[in-house]
Amino acid sequence: MARGKDYTVSLDVGTNTLKGVVVSREQTGEMTLEAYGSVKTVGLDKGEVKDAVALKQSIQKLIEDLTGQMGKKDVEADFKISFTDGDYSVFSQNIEEVLSEDKQVMVKEQTIVGLMSRLKAEKMKTGNTNIHRSYIRKYILDDDKVVFNPVEMYAKKLNVEMVFVSSEGKSVEIFRRLFEELFGRGDFFISPALISASEAVLTDTEKQHGVVSVVLGHSFSEMVIYRENLPVYISRIPLGIRHIVLDIARVLGTSVDEAERLLVNYGHCSMFPPDAEDVVEYFGLDERTRKNVSVRRLSTVIYARVKELLNKIRKEIQLFVINNPEYSEERIPGGVVFTGGGSKLRGLTDVGVESLKMPVRIGTYETSFNRRIENSHDVANDPIFSSCLGNLVSPEEIQGEAVESVVERPKKGFASFIRSLFFGGVDDEL
Repeated sequence: MARGKDYTVSLDVGTNTLKGVVVSREQTGEMTLEAYGSVKTVGLDKGEVKDAVALKQSIQKLIEDLTGQMGKKDVEADFKISFTDGDYSVFSQNIEEVLSEDKQVMVKEQTIVGLMSRLKAEKMKTGNTNIHRSYIRKYILDDDKVVFNPVEMYAKKLNVEMVFVSSEGKSVEIFRRLFEELFGRGDFFISPALISASEAVLTDTEKQHGVVSVVLGHSFSEMVIYRENLPVYISRIPLGIRHIVLDIARVLGTSVDEAERLLVNYGHCSMFPPDAEDVVEYFGLDERTRKNVSVRRLSTVIYARVKELLNKIRKEIQLFVINNPEYSEERIPGGVVFTGGGSKLRGLTDVGVESLKMPVRIGTYETSFNRRIENSHDVANDPIFSSCLGNLVSPEEIQGEAVESVVERPKKGFASFIRSLFFGGVDDEL
């Protein structure tokens, strides 16, 4: 491998599929996709870890695929992970720091870093340790001057309005312990898949003026509303692709696997699909009896469940607007951006516009204005990899996100990582 490159492995642990990419970064900042892949996630049930050993084996299988693409070389790399939990929320808080009782003093970078570190420590003391992302809404100097960056300005008092993405529940802690066992404490970056996916596919203009990002997952869907470049509302919708597959299997009398094949290859979420009278052959539950179904009937089954999902999204948006009257006039000008594997459903944008009465598009990394990744056309245009690629968007590139000073993370080789899966963690690698 060429010298001067840094490597990052980004993993997204979805409820049905585990995705991964390897990206190299030149000293100039240019990024290149080196490998990518996906495998079925084993050991999870609706986002909760049910079998940690099986989950480790899924990760091992993916890592071996990625290393195979890179020639089996033990590349030193940073690891970044996102996972789907579905139990996220957004809250705001005002933090006040008295800099001087006498005269105005200069605000230094260390002042901001210390403020963030102290805030994190205070949150941990209260037991609310699951703070995944923190954003700065604005700084206020001496209660009256609003600024974007207070460094090298003078004041007696500094106020910071913060927005936090947090979560509660045992599943987050289980994920955290699992990743700490695999990577060592502090040796990895972990993020909610919903936020990573949104940062990957949305434009700054959309986030500034107002937009809804919806990740259509397997077990459930998640949505986040952005305004003024900040996430302001998060909701989990208990409907996903799994429910569409189960509907097809029940109505057509076939297996779940066969129903998924029909959905992927022939499904269309519209009452008036193209080639509606075409007939598709499939196997019954005994896996031997051959049956037939028209594309129209198959699509009708899909449409019913997609319509239910869209109605729930519409109600969540209406609820947000009602509870936030300041948004009632402009509402959500950016409309809805769908991403995740479920957004690949044919006809989703058309039925989305019809149901939601607002702009709808499918979001991929390619549709944003994030830093380009060379050699990534297939991945950057595939919404299933949105969270993986969103993990690569650094906090410095996200306007308003708080960045703490951290100790440089030691990199871990692929081979040593795989050994840690089966030999008890980082301590056994010495």
